[in-house]
Amino acid sequence: MAKHRYSEVKHPDKFAEALSHAWQKAEPYALPAGIVIGLLIAVSIVWVIIARSGVARTDQPWEDRFHLASKFAQADAKDPRKQTEKFLEEIVSMAREHPGEPVAAVSLLEATLGHSRLASSAADDPSAAKAHLEKAADTAEQFIADFPEHRHLHVACYEAGKARLELRQYPRALEHFKEASNSPIPYHAILARFHMALCSELLGNLDEARRIYRSLRDDPTAGWCAEQAEFQLAQLGRPTRENGTKDTPGPRPATATAPGTSN
Repeated sequence: MAKHRYSEVKHPDKFAEALSHAWQKAEPYALPAGIVIGLLIAVSIVWVIIARSGVARTDQPWEDRFHLASKFAQADAKDPRKQTEKFLEEIVSMAREHPGEPVAAVSLLEATLGHSRLASSAADDPSAAKAHLEKAADTAEQFIADFPEHRHLHVACYEAGKARLELRQYPRALEHFKEASNSPIPYHAILARFHMALCSELLGNLDEARRIYRSLRDDPTAGWCAEQAEFQLAQLGRPTRENGTKDTPGPRPATATAPGTSN
């Protein structure tokens, strides 16, 4: 009997047989599985597209805000005041186009502070100062209405109160200062309390003014407000001038220096 080498003899392919049996078992599920995988891939692609477009929509207002600031920064300012006024108008307009969005909150606060500074620098032009105070108050109140839970709400309330106080709209100013007095920032709360007392005094509610002044006088954290409160207590009941000041007025209460600090 002739001998054959092992390589010349046909042996059954065990791997092929195993693969064939596995395919026979999996074949009924292959099509549904392929459909499911295809759907998952399609959903993933759609999700990525939506996510990217969402990011683009979120970033676009900030990009517009940046370009707006850059445009005014690079402009040749022959009249800086006019250019600043125009810039503030633009950012308020942008805030109205994106109500409730973070870029609107930043823009409204910036416009409020900008108009307050312009009002302070327009001491030689009362009508211009009044116009800027009105814009500062309106813009701050817009922030309050649009962002009632914002972490900088008390800043807006304080700025609105200061503007209304300068406009001699004491009841509205008092309401804003009451809200600002709840600020988690101690010196903000102290300043707001001082202005609450001042508004109460100007409205003729001397008992309430006296109560707040005393609480500030006895507050070890009140800084210069404690000294000013003691001075105001001594002035209560004295005749006032037509502009609402005492015959011997003390330092102006509206100051940028925080209680407990010095220039």
